[in-house]
Amino acid sequence: MVSMMDYLNLALRTFKHKPTRSWLTIIGIFIGIAAVVTLISLGQGLQDAVNKQFEMINPNTIYILPGSGLYGTLAAVAGSEKFTDHDINVIKRVNGIEKAVGYSTTLSGIEYGDEIKYTFVLGYDPGETNLSELNSVSLIAGRELKAGDKYRAIIGYNYYVGDVFKKKISLNDNIKISNKTFTVVGVADRVGNPSEDKRVYIPLDTMKEMYGDTGYATIFAIVKDNYPIDTVAEKIKEQMRRDRGLKSGEEDFTVQTSAQLKESYENILLIVQIIVGGIAGISLLVGGIGIMNTMYTSVLERTREIGIMKTVGAKNSDIMMIFMMESGLLGLVGGILGIIIGVLISKGIETVTLQSQLPFSASYPWWLFVGALSFSFIIGCISGLVPALKAAKMKPADSVRY
Repeated sequence: MVSMMDYLNLALRTFKHKPTRSWLTIIGIFIGIAAVVTLISLGQGLQDAVNKQFEMINPNTIYILPGSGLYGTLAAVAGSEKFTDHDINVIKRVNGIEKAVGYSTTLSGIEYGDEIKYTFVLGYDPGETNLSELNSVSLIAGRELKAGDKYRAIIGYNYYVGDVFKKKISLNDNIKISNKTFTVVGVADRVGNPSEDKRVYIPLDTMKEMYGDTGYATIFAIVKDNYPIDTVAEKIKEQMRRDRGLKSGEEDFTVQTSAQLKESYENILLIVQIIVGGIAGISLLVGGIGIMNTMYTSVLERTREIGIMKTVGAKNSDIMMIFMMESGLLGLVGGILGIIIGVLISKGIETVTLQSQLPFSASYPWWLFVGALSFSFIIGCISGLVPALKAAKMKPADSVRY
């Protein structure tokens, strides 16, 4: 009786006798697997980072963004549309709202020493909220802005550690924003996002004085305890539709709870992963075709050998198992190499992003490795199925004369 070890030993002969062809075939598989492992590990790491950021947000927070659907999120980032004080007052009248606060943002030049850097300046009313509530960011030095502050500012983490200007900015240092001198009274903790860690926060009244009433890029509302947040969010939508004379489905704004906003970002990440994963899947398909071509060639080269094995009693199932095992091994070895290469690539990208202070690390869940190995082995077996069937169906007499 033929054992699995016998099949394995026969399959391994291909690697010994045809090493160049075997390794060229394996390349097609490990490129695809490496791409899949790299993309999934980075995507999973980015998703973990997003989850971590949202864990810092008050779960009773509702965000009102300009634009509708996905455009709402993009419009808030781009600042292409704005809200007004009237919109805030409309939201405040909704039952269950504890407070509603907006913030303004503009791109401006920040001058320190003899250097000028351009970044986003964010203005909010310190009498209504604080930085921790507004942006889920705590302070590592100094104090919050307070009512009555005028030319006072809180700087992002990167200024404090010297990653923006040649010289780092400390508490009580003076910086210029659009040629107006501000005194630094606080330093925000590191967020990990370079854009946010280079923000400068100033009082809203001062911002209006400097740039005029630019409107609000985003409004966030805090829901009172014991009020269902989803119900309050729907009431905000109804109130704003009524105020703007809009019908359901015609909204030019987006109302999202913190949970819904998190889901929106996760959906965006999922779409990106699917698209790029599909491209990696093409590499796997090409690798599978390479295995099939190799196995067809192997069948032709070993036709006489197949005939001899059948003559001495080998069954069709034995012949088929040998070639299936051989093709599966090609896929499995490609999968192992692909995982190693994929981990090295993602670790390299992780190192670069950490140096750039991006807030995520590659993640390697156990199912990624098990899935990659299983998938590569299955791809190999499927690719060798047709050649194996052809080998099994050969007639011994014809094969021996080949």
